[in-house]
Parts: sequence; C-alpha cells; structure tokens
Amino acid sequence: MIIQPDREKWNANDIRYKNEARRIAVLNEIFGDVELSTEEMRTMVWLAGWEDSTVENVVSAIRKAMASDVRRRELPLRP
Repeated sequence: MIIQPDREKWNANDIRYKNEARRIAVLNEIFGDVELSTEEMRTMVWLAGWEDSTVENVVSAIRKAMASDVRRRELPLRP
C-alpha cells in the first residue's frame, strides 16, 4: 500500500497535496495491501506527483500486464 508522506514533511501546497492523495488512491486500487519497499513507495509517491493522465496510463499498463499474466497462466501446458 502506498502511503502519502505528511504534508509538512513533503513541503507541498494544499492543491498539490490533495491531487497527489487522489492519485495515490488510484494507484492503491492496483497495489492494495502489497508490501512495497521504501524505494518502491518513494517511486509511487513520485509518480503520483505527475498529472492524472500519466498516472492513468501507468495504471492501465499495469492492469494489462496483470490480465495478460492471468491469461498466460490459464493456458494448458505444452507437452
């Protein structure tokens, strides 16, 4: 799960902080309760600082990769 840094430590204005929180919520729809490393968390928070379309495109790509992996795993084993 991605956790947004405290506003005071992050040095962000109210609008940026609220937008980032919204984008983090979108990312958390994908990551849910997955335990991320400090570096992974930092990268996801950095990503959440970008515009909506950037985050949406990354989330879309991750969802496609996840669906592809599920389909691949459902294929019968080749002899």
